[in-house]
Amino acid sequence: MSLVVAYSGKGRAVIGGDRRSISFFGETGALEEELYGGKIRTDEDLRKRSEELGSKIAINDGREKVWKREGVLAGEVTEISLDRQRRRRVYAVPGGYLLVEIVGRKAETTKRGTSTLIILGNRFTRDLAFQRLGSGGKPPDEASLEALFEEAGRATASVSPDFTILTTEGKKPDPQAALLRALREDCEEEGWELCGLL
Repeated sequence: MSLVVAYSGKGRAVIGGDRRSISFFGETGALEEELYGGKIRTDEDLRKRSEELGSKIAINDGREKVWKREGVLAGEVTEISLDRQRRRRVYAVPGGYLLVEIVGRKAETTKRGTSTLIILGNRFTRDLAFQRLGSGGKPPDEASLEALFEEAGRATASVSPDFTILTTEGKKPDPQAALLRALREDCEEEGWELCGLL
């Protein structure tokens, strides 16, 4: 997990995500705890600490975690291990959002609403994003998300230096219907069973 942030407002929605994917092999609990707790800042420190702890890792900065399809913004963070696959996904349009948890082949809608800030990531990145964006002041926009991702990339090795930010404007006549349609299409493509708040 690294960082995906989405904001749904009345007339626009914005989403951002970093591009880092880290694969862990063998016994990596101590390393993951340090990394996701914000104790490891640089890639060099991450590689050094993984060697010290006898853990094996592979870092890839080419994974797009946010996308836009037919005016619907979506983003996802994942946790994949030998015995379990868990994804948390957010869909957003102006005036609406859906939060979905996918475990194995089951996609469960866990939350839905009209306007909110959604932060998906590890403990450290969620806290950082909330401190910068969740104060209840000015709604997040492209500039504030860009500043956040630049700061996060310097503060923790769990976030890549590169990121993607997407926006969409113009409220849809029925935001929830547009969101559910996008989710249903993804479920059909991926072979997921849809359940939860529909």
